[in-house]
Amino acid sequence: MKKETLKQQSIYVHMDSVINNVVTSGITFCDFMNGVMSPPQNILLLKHQFQDASFNAHTSFHYTDVRDLAELKKAPVSQYGDFCWVDFEDLDLVNQLTAQEVAELLYLAHTGRHLRSPFYYKLQNNFVYLTMNDGRYNKVYYRNLDQFYHVLAYAIWKNMMQLTTEKIVLPFMKRKKIADIPVALLKKFATYFKEGVCISFDDAVKTRNQIEVPIGYHLQDDMQELLRSNELIGYDRVVAHLNYDMKKNEWLLLEE
Repeated sequence: MKKETLKQQSIYVHMDSVINNVVTSGITFCDFMNGVMSPPQNILLLKHQFQDASFNAHTSFHYTDVRDLAELKKAPVSQYGDFCWVDFEDLDLVNQLTAQEVAELLYLAHTGRHLRSPFYYKLQNNFVYLTMNDGRYNKVYYRNLDQFYHVLAYAIWKNMMQLTTEKIVLPFMKRKKIADIPVALLKKFATYFKEGVCISFDDAVKTRNQIEVPIGYHLQDDMQELLRSNELIGYDRVVAHLNYDMKKNEWLLLEE
């Protein structure tokens, strides 16, 4: 049977499991909020353009609480340029941050690097979210890396849904339901993630009953170069395929 080549946005992942940060391309703030197991309730905005944020006089940072998060999720974050934040548990404890801790947060947002641990006792933060172009180049620190795998699972599921519904043009045409991808399956990529891999929806191939997504290894361009361009993510070789059987509603990882 003739195959059709599909064009979609790929997902790049490079993980540093020592300091629990993950650099990604192809995963947006909205994907993060929809996929994460325990979404942040309060966010201290280090760099942003969100108009409905509140101001904290002690730190001179803006912040949002749970009442604002729905609006922030709908905001055009990809147009903000710099968008950096940490979550926090209690505003009273934000007001106890020292000048040194505020300076560290400013350095973190400015350089994308941490001076000490990016997880602050006073904030009780689970995340540090840093991007200069949301969805194109994101760097996120996770207190618990399991949270990342759930975000990745959602982003992959979303792309697969787009692949299966892209030719639906009439409202009565049936949409295929894509099963959630098992997090345990994604953890099998862990070794590859340490070097950086591309889950290449740009090169995905669909047959009648299956979608096959190559897993590309050895990026052809530095991620900083990709940040400054609109080029597709290129890679040197394929090390595995992520397959979805639409008949059985099953995911498979097939290594080369």
